[in-house]
Amino acid sequence: LDVPDEFTSLDLDPDTSDAAIERLLDERAAAVPGAARHRVRARQLLQRMVEEHRAAGVFLSAFLARPGPSAGEMVGAGLTLAWRRFAGGIDLDGLTTFFREDDPAPGEDPARREVVRVPLPYGEAVRVVNRQQAPVPLTSRRQEVVLVQHLVPAPPPAAEWLAVLTLSTPDVAGQAEFAGFAGRVAATLEFLDAAGAVLPPPGPPTGTIGFVPGR
Repeated sequence: LDVPDEFTSLDLDPDTSDAAIERLLDERAAAVPGAARHRVRARQLLQRMVEEHRAAGVFLSAFLARPGPSAGEMVGAGLTLAWRRFAGGIDLDGLTTFFREDDPAPGEDPARREVVRVPLPYGEAVRVVNRQQAPVPLTSRRQEVVLVQHLVPAPPPAAEWLAVLTLSTPDVAGQAEFAGFAGRVAATLEFLDAAGAVLPPPGPPTGTIGFVPGR
């Protein structure tokens, strides 16, 4: 997966994640005036994100930092990639039906949920776009976010595996642009064979990636 350049990847390895967070905070303090005074809270936020992603079985996590509405809040968009195994293979029709009929998330209006099949280089995937109230880490507050998920079946011989790529942002006004951006990210997902070589996708190459929240 090509993580966009403006995103910062999180180290989820328990042995190295704390040191990686400190290096990231050092970089922010050197590059952003006033960032050092928010270091303690920023460390807590990043550590909480890492813990939650580990618990959820996330394989890859990245975020786009920008100033938030409160001191120390700096996440403008988030990206996670997880893998789920389904014995017997992936049923795209079943996934589509499930997400169309699934109970609403906190603060979600199910009538505004979009569940469609979309073409990607390795074949069809299911895309889910909705808005929901997500908890703000280390607070009792929630904020409305746009959530875009791509459920991408792996090609044979790993056809029982499903890639779950999730992108989120509180920039609800830019939902349409963000959904398009998420699709471009999903189109960069590649699968490897047992020797570690990239399996050639049957589809054509896609365009470039770029997203700036609030634009």
